[in-house]
Amino acid sequence: MPPDQCNELEVDVAVIGGGLAGLATAVHLGRRGRRVVCIEARGWPRPAVGESLEFSAPQLLAGLGVDIDIDQGRDRRHLFPKRAVRIVGDNEQFTVWPPAWFARPPIWCSRITFHTDRAELDHHVVGLAIEAGVEILPERVSKVEHDHDVITGLATDRRTRIRASWYIDATGHTRRLFGRALGLDMAVLGQPRAAGWGRYGEPPENHATNLYFPDPTNDDLSWAWEIPLNGSEVSVGVVMSAASMSTMRRRGLQPQRIFARQLATIPRLQRVVDRHPDVELLATTYTPYRYRRPVGPNWLLVGDASAMVDPLTSNGVTSALRHAEQAARTVSQALDDDGLKRRHAWAYRNTAPATVEAIERAIESFLYEPRVRQRLGLRWAVTLYAGTGVITNSLYAKLDPTSGLRSVACAAMLVTSRIWTRIASRAVARRERLPAVVDDYREPGPTAPGTPQATDPDEGTVGASV
Repeated sequence: MPPDQCNELEVDVAVIGGGLAGLATAVHLGRRGRRVVCIEARGWPRPAVGESLEFSAPQLLAGLGVDIDIDQGRDRRHLFPKRAVRIVGDNEQFTVWPPAWFARPPIWCSRITFHTDRAELDHHVVGLAIEAGVEILPERVSKVEHDHDVITGLATDRRTRIRASWYIDATGHTRRLFGRALGLDMAVLGQPRAAGWGRYGEPPENHATNLYFPDPTNDDLSWAWEIPLNGSEVSVGVVMSAASMSTMRRRGLQPQRIFARQLATIPRLQRVVDRHPDVELLATTYTPYRYRRPVGPNWLLVGDASAMVDPLTSNGVTSALRHAEQAARTVSQALDDDGLKRRHAWAYRNTAPATVEAIERAIESFLYEPRVRQRLGLRWAVTLYAGTGVITNSLYAKLDPTSGLRSVACAAMLVTSRIWTRIASRAVARRERLPAVVDDYREPGPTAPGTPQATDPDEGTVGASV
């Protein structure tokens, strides 16, 4: 191509980013008959965390068209049964799962969910996008052209110019393309943190998400995870504050050494890592946040580009899928109406992105807040967050903001959740420390084929979103 020429591409919707949020949004829009291009230079598979799903995720995956049937005898590598959340502290361990009465009104909480192999899930969703008629453009957006608040076009590194009626930013928390280009205002929801993780060829010991808190009374909370990906592999990772990571790096420690050091007090994970010294270690830094205005005249933010929730909540996949559903609805309404209605912009801003803030406020106030952990103990801090997270997610799923009235109800529920979190966290921070409770983990007994049921319905404590 001559240097002064470029390709021109005109579509209804341009989605920038091929992560789960971007792909899911493109799928929903493609099925609505829109001409959609998904611009993604990195291809698939790609590293991602978010293998432990909370209880709203299966319904959202099914709505996207992902096969969630894991009956015996069927190979579903993108999903693996999740039957409990196991918490291990320095002197206590316990399991977390919603009791049977959580499935009844007024909470209506599902008690079935999964682990997922993100590489396999992404591959599955890419196929759904192609089936929906989405065009995949393997290029990188190098410039966002805009006239004040209106995006007028995109330019790529391969000299493709893209013009669309609507533009969707799904570039994730590290790039945040529109947020930076348009100078959008951001609300920081948590402290900067660093994570490192790897994928290990070890059969899981159980069907639980295993979360380890070696020193839960420390002001600076660090934790580790072991999550089954399938019957022969597990994901192992650690999370610490970015300040702690920076301190260790200044002392000359390399990421592999820091990773091993964080696992040194967790024998099970240390053995797994030691048996696989050549596994590639992936790392990232992040700060939970939310853009105050995730939608404009002809643009919209989805997934981590809009709002990022801490991985400890296991709400990353749920958030991506909720953003995708609501974004596709909002954009389709705007295309049909020849412009974005104010009520539709209000509905998007106060539903899917606002859920991230409600969940993040809860995890920061109840689990990362040292005064709560130190006064109540790890079990009660986890239970307090878990109950808030499960109820918030479950009510949101039941209200389902598909109309104006439902959107108002969802927004009111999320405001109530944030108010409850603020009041409860301030109250419990002043309580005396409660005694720790030891509850050795036991793998649940056999269940009916294809039913990833957890513990006995009458056992367990309030469910976790972790």
